[in-house]
Amino acid sequence: MAARFCMKFCLLLTLGLGSAGAWAQAPPARRDTTFFDAGWHHVSRANAVFFGWVTPLEAGRCRIQTYYLTGERQFEAMGRPGPPVVRDGPATFYYRSGQPEATGRYANGKRTGNWDYWHEDGTPKPSLTFIPQLPTSDGGVPQLVEQMPGFPGGQAALMRYLATHARYPTPTDKTQPRPAGQVLVQFVVDSTGAVVRPIVLKSLTPACDAEALRVVASQPRWKPGRRNGEPVAVRFVVPLTFRP
Repeated sequence: MAARFCMKFCLLLTLGLGSAGAWAQAPPARRDTTFFDAGWHHVSRANAVFFGWVTPLEAGRCRIQTYYLTGERQFEAMGRPGPPVVRDGPATFYYRSGQPEATGRYANGKRTGNWDYWHEDGTPKPSLTFIPQLPTSDGGVPQLVEQMPGFPGGQAALMRYLATHARYPTPTDKTQPRPAGQVLVQFVVDSTGAVVRPIVLKSLTPACDAEALRVVASQPRWKPGRRNGEPVAVRFVVPLTFRP
């Protein structure tokens, strides 16, 4: 199913630019259990897709654990106890079969650094690199430009390109609802018109993040932006909205 997209362009000031360990299976339900829907919103048990809890540890740390309703592990990470609870440290997402889906680290609630991904049969997928904060010094993107970059055929053509080249990721567990939400992707159109350095600014799921990055990176060459008559790099932000 094709993903639906909404799009806005944001010109910013500067240019940014293993295997998982084994976790225990779900223990019996606890009194502090929290229930979540597919988009990780707190819901009642009747509307839940996942459940989980937070276990306090020493030195202001905690372990965050979530499970499928049938008891299989779904996610585990280190973090800081709340409220609100913040993911901060190593983390792993799991398929229902127990095979790791993705592993990496969170920093202050956001994915950071290199994340590794696997298919459910254990074969690797391409890794992704997340950059939680952009440098504030010279990055090569001017604050103001006289002429913005242009996608071949204009904005309408860009929207058609995204809509026809993106697909909603096929869920591995077809009994579970597909998560709906937005992946916010930043990219740069450099001085040659090439689309470079796509990164995820707002994450949804590992599969949706990977699909959003793939589509953004696959764009054809743009007409570059210009400042003082010279071609320059310009950064854009594209919100990709996934709906079942």
